[in-house]
Amino acid sequence: MTIIFDLKSEPCEWATYINEEIAAAFPSFFDQNPLVGSDEWWESSEFEITNGKISHAGPLLEDGELVDVISIEILDNDYHSAGEYPEQLIDREDFWLHEAVAVDKLVETKSITIMPSGELDETSIYLEIKVRVW
Repeated sequence: MTIIFDLKSEPCEWATYINEEIAAAFPSFFDQNPLVGSDEWWESSEFEITNGKISHAGPLLEDGELVDVISIEILDNDYHSAGEYPEQLIDREDFWLHEAVAVDKLVETKSITIMPSGELDETSIYLEIKVRVW
């Protein structure tokens, strides 16, 4: 297993930017919530785990344009086909360019969606926290 991305080990500039954005739009959000990226936030947050299998890695013709993507078939917690979810297409950039990323490899993505408005809407912030490939 290879960890290709771990946000917790990254410098906290990402968190400072997010906290400033939330504070500007939703000043009372931090009255009830810890600062994103703080120790308290890491300890109190509920992260979602998504399992998948890489079904494509590289160029793909989409709407007449050649794009470099990773396609991941969503699997259940036991790594069986979940069937009810469409494949996830991700732009092949940043950590997705890692040499461990290849067709038929299994992927576990830990993520969170921060909802400053309290609802899943255009102000929501999706963060991939940790990605492992094996």
